[in-house]
Amino acid sequence: MTPMGPKAKAELIGLLRLVPVGRVVTLDAIAAELKTLPNVVATMINNLSSDERDIAPWHRVVAKGGAIGRGPHRDQQFARLVREGVMVSPAGVVQDMSRVATTGFDATRTLKVSAGDAVPVQNPAGRSRGMKSHPGT
Repeated sequence: MTPMGPKAKAELIGLLRLVPVGRVVTLDAIAAELKTLPNVVATMINNLSSDERDIAPWHRVVAKGGAIGRGPHRDQQFARLVREGVMVSPAGVVQDMSRVATTGFDATRTLKVSAGDAVPVQNPAGRSRGMKSHPGT
């Protein structure tokens, strides 16, 4: 497979679309599935067009230790992950990787996640859904 060919890009986008909201996947897991190197995957993601970035959740791909990208889309990746409920430190490292990271893909290219491991999405207002606003609070 040519690392930057249309077939590889289509496969990458297909894999990215499998990563659910509130989860991340590592460059290593994507690279293993595409049978290439993590730095090739990082280059492919960095070279996605804006249209491709709109259809593929590229922002859910992080380094093995949870670090987000350092390129021109870093701030956008940070903001999107936080909006989805993924805790990211100010230094740009995903917190609690054991909870939010997927474990790769199985033989049918289905994403492997821990059973019964629901990921809550943060309420932008900072309150639980059942909490009501009370005057004077």
